[in-house]
Amino acid sequence: MKNPTLLSASLIMAFMTIACNEKEPLYVAERIARIVEASDNPAKDGTPTLQELSDAGVRNAVGDQILYEEAIATSDSLPTTLTELQDIINRVNDENRSGNNDRLVWSDEFENQGQPTSQKWTYDLGTGDWGWGNGEAQYYTQRAENVTVANGVLKITAKKENFQGNAYTSARIKTQGKFSFRYGKVEVRAKLPKGGGTWPAIWMLGNNISSVGWPACGEIDIMEHTGNNLGYVSSAIHNPSGYGDTPYVHKQFKAGVTDEFHLYGILWTEDKIDFTVDGVVHYTYKPAVKNIDNWPFSANQFIILNVAMGGSLGGNIDPDFTEGTMEIDYVRVYQ
Repeated sequence: MKNPTLLSASLIMAFMTIACNEKEPLYVAERIARIVEASDNPAKDGTPTLQELSDAGVRNAVGDQILYEEAIATSDSLPTTLTELQDIINRVNDENRSGNNDRLVWSDEFENQGQPTSQKWTYDLGTGDWGWGNGEAQYYTQRAENVTVANGVLKITAKKENFQGNAYTSARIKTQGKFSFRYGKVEVRAKLPKGGGTWPAIWMLGNNISSVGWPACGEIDIMEHTGNNLGYVSSAIHNPSGYGDTPYVHKQFKAGVTDEFHLYGILWTEDKIDFTVDGVVHYTYKPAVKNIDNWPFSANQFIILNVAMGGSLGGNIDPDFTEGTMEIDYVRVYQ
């Protein structure tokens, strides 16, 4: 990390120039707020809402604040749109990515108490369209009964209960609008729920889902498990060349997934995606010739954690099921 007191003379002059023009250098979040305030369409790219524009400027600014401000100060001109600012953020992130996946760029160790921190997570709520596209039976909430953090562990609990016309409740949290990334290593240490019909998942979707839809945005399923097929964990890819009952899937048996924690992850490069359990690669997705249909994975993705009930993969729900919990010890992203 660079020491702000040791900046070069040219950088000091650049910051003085900004100070003269803007009174003082702005941090990324402050700069975003000012750009949004000054324009009805600051991105100038047809993005539909100001919230999406604001999210687009925030979610990748996870690195060293000083590096961002240095890059802004030495750019040819100060960014006046979120698109220009995002270009700078992306460039700094790419320049400082080691490529060895040994630099922790984002994580949640779940050290707070209560709800997952709103600095890192948001929610999908309700039943979505046709049970979130899969005929799922649960109603997603953000109640403590369904999602809570305690003693260093995130707990997502599916429950059998009548709620808003549904027979089951659960939770689905995501980093959309908070954090996304392109290429790197993801590690999620988790213990999975028991119960016929449970369908826990650790997965990712492309940031551009709101504009291009699914499956064009690309989906990376780091881990899925069903209580009706206990112990068999799977990883999969969905994209325009294969989705729904995708051919890009691999399943393996892993003893004790509902009784103890295991490490689920991916190694994602510009060339391939390796899927791992406890550090061992069990499936690799690597199209021989990449195109827009089989490789939408050159753009940022965000992380999702959820427990579904029933649906196309979860299957029949055990009538004796009362509740099941997925526990997450941590989520870590390295580059």
